[in-house]
Amino acid sequence: MSLRKLISIWLFTVSAMIALIGFWALATQSQISYWTMAGGLLIISITCYASGIYHYLTTKKGFLMLVYGSLVLTAAALSIYIPGVLDLRPWEIYARIPDHFFFSLFMVVIGILSSYLSFRPFYDYKKEGAQYGAYYLLHISLLFTLLPLFVIVFNIISRGIGGMTWEFLTEDIVRMGEAGGVYPAILGTLAMITLTALIVLPLGVGTAIYLAEYARKGLAVRVIRTAVNILQGTPSIVHGLFGYAFFVLILFNGQKCLLAGALTLAMLTLPIVTRSAEEALNAVPGDLRDASLALGATKWQTIKKVVLPPSLPGILTGTVLGLGRAAGETAPIMFTAVYFSGAGTPSGLLRPIQALPYHLLSLYRLIGYRDVEGQAWATALLLLFIVLGINITAIIIREKYRQRF
Repeated sequence: MSLRKLISIWLFTVSAMIALIGFWALATQSQISYWTMAGGLLIISITCYASGIYHYLTTKKGFLMLVYGSLVLTAAALSIYIPGVLDLRPWEIYARIPDHFFFSLFMVVIGILSSYLSFRPFYDYKKEGAQYGAYYLLHISLLFTLLPLFVIVFNIISRGIGGMTWEFLTEDIVRMGEAGGVYPAILGTLAMITLTALIVLPLGVGTAIYLAEYARKGLAVRVIRTAVNILQGTPSIVHGLFGYAFFVLILFNGQKCLLAGALTLAMLTLPIVTRSAEEALNAVPGDLRDASLALGATKWQTIKKVVLPPSLPGILTGTVLGLGRAAGETAPIMFTAVYFSGAGTPSGLLRPIQALPYHLLSLYRLIGYRDVEGQAWATALLLLFIVLGINITAIIIREKYRQRF
């Protein structure tokens, strides 16, 4: 292996290690000193100088690495002037950022950028170097996208698994959450999800069929699409306030109930189901519609027998994903359907219920006053399992019944 490639491999290895150390410090809130950060950047700078000088003397192509090495060295030198604590209160931001946060952040950013640039000299500054460097950045982006999910799941599992007992799953709340379990809340959550699905599925699919198959371009279609977009962008707390003002106060005489909560969650989920169903219907080739009509089938027969069967997996996937979001919502149901305790197991559409999202919120409010932290983490873990289970179900449906045209 040539000296050029050895220097590039060393630069990539050192840069990746420095980025990992900086990320670990950020994730664990560890304190990185200035000299640790400066030492790491100095190693990167020296390696960049070595690579740049070698390439400049052999191929006259190492100017980029020389400039980058100088920039890294300058950044390391100027970082000593970062104050020990950056106070943002003069700008009406009530936060104080310590210097070790910036040191760790510099290590992550410069480490990733340096490892990306190491591909350029490895491939002698040819287009392959830029291509593999871009692949590397794409993989880093994917890692940073998935990493928060794994961190959240691992944290909740590690803290909540100890509280997942048979008593917790089969009993009602006792002593404001210090003992007992969440059995009524589990049944209430499942009942809420089921009723929401029964409401939103015909409405969402019916709207999608109208938009994809019957509607012509015009004012009515623009109004419907605008309404769906607005509904999708409305915060969940607004849905909850509307549900309280209309469903609870007007329709049900001020009484929280399962039906009011399901109607509110249906409004929240309706845009997701409508969008996914419309996209699934539009994915069916128009030639199939034309062939069905040419054989004498009516418009509705074509939709029922030709269009809906292949689009059903996409419709079900969107519906299940929408229900997965609804299962974890607290704001829409806290005003319309749930109590922390006393509601018991679901006993009717016009009766209030207990639900896991609101139960978790209530336990969080009691932390520090009562010994409920273990119960709160166990509730979060159970809710996580339900939401992940719903999303996994959507993936299974999509992969099992997907039809290609």
